Amino acid sequence: MMFGLTLKGLLARKVRLLLTAVSVMLGVAFVTGSLVLTDTVNAAFDQLYAGLTKGTDVSVRSKAAFTDTATMGSPKPFDAKVVDQIRKVDGVAAAEGSLTGFALMLDKSGKPIQPGGAPTLAAGFQTDRELAGGFSMRKGRGPEAPTEVVIDAGTARKQGFTPGDPIKIMFETGGQRQFTVVGIAGFGEADNLAGATLATFQMSTAQELLGRSGQFDTIDVRGKTGIKPDELRSRIARVLPTGLEAVTSETVSSEASKSVSDALSIFTKIFLGFAAVSLLVGSFIIWNTFSILVTQRSREHALLRAIGAGRRQILGSVLAEAVVVGLVASGLGLGVGLAVAGGLRGLMSVIGMELPSASLQLHLRTVVAAFAVGVGITVVAALAPAWKATRTPPIAALRDAATPAKGVSRWRLAVGGLLFVGGVAGLIRAMSADSQVAAAGAGALATFFGLTMLAPVAVRPLVRVLGAPIAGSVTGGMGRLNAARSPRRTASTATALVIGLALVVGITVVASSVKASVGDVVDRANKADLILKSASQFAPGFPSGVADKLRRVPEVGTVSEMRFGVAQIDGATTYVAGVDPATVDRMANLGVESGSLAALGTDGVLVNTDVATLKGLRVGSPFPVKFAQSGDRKLRVAGTFTDKTLVGSSYLVSLDTYNANFSERLDIAVLVGARKGVTTEQVKQAAKAALTEYPNVAISDSAELKKTQNDSVDQLLGMVYVMLLLAVVIALLGVVNTLALSVLERTRELGLLRAVGMTRTQVRSAVRWEAVLIAAVGALLGLGLGLAFGAAFSRSLASIGIVTVAVPIVQPLVCAVIAALAGVVAAIFPARRAAKVDILRAVVTE
Repeated sequence: MMFGLTLKGLLARKVRLLLTAVSVMLGVAFVTGSLVLTDTVNAAFDQLYAGLTKGTDVSVRSKAAFTDTATMGSPKPFDAKVVDQIRKVDGVAAAEGSLTGFALMLDKSGKPIQPGGAPTLAAGFQTDRELAGGFSMRKGRGPEAPTEVVIDAGTARKQGFTPGDPIKIMFETGGQRQFTVVGIAGFGEADNLAGATLATFQMSTAQELLGRSGQFDTIDVRGKTGIKPDELRSRIARVLPTGLEAVTSETVSSEASKSVSDALSIFTKIFLGFAAVSLLVGSFIIWNTFSILVTQRSREHALLRAIGAGRRQILGSVLAEAVVVGLVASGLGLGVGLAVAGGLRGLMSVIGMELPSASLQLHLRTVVAAFAVGVGITVVAALAPAWKATRTPPIAALRDAATPAKGVSRWRLAVGGLLFVGGVAGLIRAMSADSQVAAAGAGALATFFGLTMLAPVAVRPLVRVLGAPIAGSVTGGMGRLNAARSPRRTASTATALVIGLALVVGITVVASSVKASVGDVVDRANKADLILKSASQFAPGFPSGVADKLRRVPEVGTVSEMRFGVAQIDGATTYVAGVDPATVDRMANLGVESGSLAALGTDGVLVNTDVATLKGLRVGSPFPVKFAQSGDRKLRVAGTFTDKTLVGSSYLVSLDTYNANFSERLDIAVLVGARKGVTTEQVKQAAKAALTEYPNVAISDSAELKKTQNDSVDQLLGMVYVMLLLAVVIALLGVVNTLALSVLERTRELGLLRAVGMTRTQVRSAVRWEAVLIAAVGALLGLGLGLAFGAAFSRSLASIGIVTVAVPIVQPLVCAVIAALAGVVAAIFPARRAAKVDILRAVVTE
């Protein structure tokens, strides 16, 4: 019986419950899309790397002292003569060396072909085609002369290269060299390796170009028929020199696939974060919707109680509706999620991160997760209204008057007050000291939940103040009264908007602080007239030949290059900067506090003062560091420095130390000072003239560097805004839903108003003003929270270079005004419905 009533109730309210389901559906779609994209990426790269290692049973390489799949550089090269030793091992059918390195191809107009986020690689061509695995020739042939090259099919297709075309390529050692394209290669069905460009040369040519004559990075080995890879690996391992290891192709494939997946996992985490925000906003809408429905059906529930229905049956009936809504939302979200996954994949391609072709992977765990999230969120959000329905007494069936809105309970006031005060204290702590990320996060959560619990208390005074300008008109006054009539309902509706707006405003504050910090860093820490960086923000650096070339320019006085590498210090992976001790202090204000840069030598390290204090280090203290290529090194503290914002690392070593422990020779930046008597503009023009063969290098003065960095922040901010727009849209759907249900609840009231002379235009206007006030309350609260959150998080991120907290005024106010005006759009459907209420039917509605 109860199931039948529940089903009839759902069919009677299908439109408004479907509107509720949409809010959950969007969140579920993001969860599903993120998981499907992750599984698709993993499957694609598993297939790709399995194909690339096809024909290879064992690989020989240098042992890495530690492995960080997201940041580890290329392996340490070793003597090519090892190949001859391996070929003599019993069971080896073929063995051939390989190597990879940096190579930047230029398009036909001379501009660098720099994919976003993906590397630009050079490799040696393997003559044994079975060992080459998935690397297959699509057109032309392999390189047979020092001036010939094979390029990847992705680059050839995008840039219009065909066999026989000339192409210019740059290398770590600097300068451009011209080659002839003799072949186009693919990787199974993929045109490139996750968007990377690849130029393949004759092996001896690749060794010369990459500065590794007589060396290889790895050796690929194929075993004779009948011998298992593990057995072959064991045999090879017994003859290898110290420092080398043999691994099976299966290990190589899984490591490579995991490395790419880990690098791309940041996107999954970001998308899941937006999904969580969407679901949180949706949960408020669900709670609000079911609260209104329970209130509207209080007489129905009382009648059921009067004829014998138990509390458990009432509870089960309401929760059953929630389950159905959750199932519908999850099913729709699952379908939309597949489209979202395709869209996210396309978005990654747009920014240069191309993925191998593979069909979308919909696994059982994704389906389970979608329904668990959708149904779980809906049921949890509906639990409190369902419990409220069980408290409806049978006597309520005899009442004709509407149940008055209840006040806020004491326990809610007490808990909400404690959370709010504690949260504000956490935010104040985060604002008063550097690097208090935990305090900022805890304070933000506590403040939000405290405000959510206290919001009903603040609604009425806020509505009175915000609605004061319209109180004089009949429709404005009525909209004001309706918004204040049920403070809980108004508060929960506004809270959904608060979340989205607070995030938008908070991120705007952080972005403004980043821009201001960049300007302060450049003004305070920089002494250079020019700063040279890669023209692409995703590039790992540019050739060291740039600095060498600048030293020969008459207008240039000082040149100081910087390099970045990954090392382990006290078991934690971190970045180490390589600098020139003789010049860096002339180009950057490091604030050397003790010791000296000159003392760095080949075994010294300059440590940031805060880190040195935390670790109890002083000049002369031993400082063990583990490098991936060279292993454990015992360095010593040569000094401490206070300002790391320009160099970007807490640990500085000399270029000699850097070169001894890293094989890469790419500069992350070069600081240039003009010779005495030469203006900044003069030295800039001279540098541009000298570096015409380096189109991948951006030459900037202080003002241009600030602008470039600000433009990058604005681009990122635009992407974040697009994502957060989803949460705002869901919140506005909540306003639509609440107003639509409110119109149904006030059917008799609207009919009586129409009967005494109110026109349809006035009815629509009253509903619109109510929506505007609800949106205005959400905008005001969201604005306040967003400013506080943004300031706290900006201050807490001082450790990564945000040294200035900048709170913009115009952008947040514009966001708040737009959110309030959006209330007008949200009210269009409910207002039109209210205006169409039939007067005669309304006045007899029970």
